Amino acid sequence: MPLTKLGRGGGVALAVDLLNSWDELEPEPDLLSTRWLRYYLDFHGVSASVGEDDIQAARDLRERLRRGFDAASEDEAVEALNAILRDFGEPPQLERVGRRWRLRYGPREGRPIDVVAPAAALGLLEAIREHGLGRFGHCSAAPCRCVFVDRSRNRSRRYCCELCADRANQAASRRRRRPGA
Repeated sequence: MPLTKLGRGGGVALAVDLLNSWDELEPEPDLLSTRWLRYYLDFHGVSASVGEDDIQAARDLRERLRRGFDAASEDEAVEALNAILRDFGEPPQLERVGRRWRLRYGPREGRPIDVVAPAAALGLLEAIREHGLGRFGHCSAAPCRCVFVDRSRNRSRRYCCELCADRANQAASRRRRRPGA
């Protein structure tokens, strides 16, 4: 499972990558381990030490984000994601990063999940505000369970990544070439 191309450290990317840490195509579908969590945090620019207790906290956050992502209505999704912000967020603060300014909604330091949770929840809430819940999608390449936020102009995205798109298209091509198809 490649990490998202949505950009490093952004809230939507943090959420999508954590949600996609469960991969049905792997022999052990739950990819969350101390090694994976270290890579994920490093990829997104979050510096934190990772211990075994952080794995369970990451699994719990993944399930809470999934409730927001898989919600039947926008109101239900917003309530689930706002609950994460209530539990992990702090009042927003403007901080300088390089030459630019950004709003930070969580702690600068602490447990890795304390840093990731508010940014991930806020990223998904921003996506709902700007584009609606209809932009949240699940990969169409069975048995993949990965998710994505469709940012295409015509809302045509069907797969979580190019690997799944290629795999699904090759399988469809083989089905069409079979005798009697």
